[in-house]
Amino acid sequence: MNIARLKSIIKKATWNLIRSIQAILMFLLLTIIYFLGFGITFIVMAVFKPRVLRGARENDASFWVTAQGYEADLKDSMRQS
Repeated sequence: MNIARLKSIIKKATWNLIRSIQAILMFLLLTIIYFLGFGITFIVMAVFKPRVLRGARENDASFWVTAQGYEADLKDSMRQS
């Protein structure tokens, strides 16, 4: 067997091995980071802003929040666009 051909085979095998390991590590690390990030965020929100987690809203029929300082007239609409 030719040395160049052997090097090529080893290079392709190494490349495939590295790509497989990268795919597995990326999946595992991103999953861990996702759950840690959201878990820590949930704990912080539960301690400091529990009302947000309970879904406090202005009325029980809708999650709609009324805008503050908003006037729905033609003059203000022209100025905003």
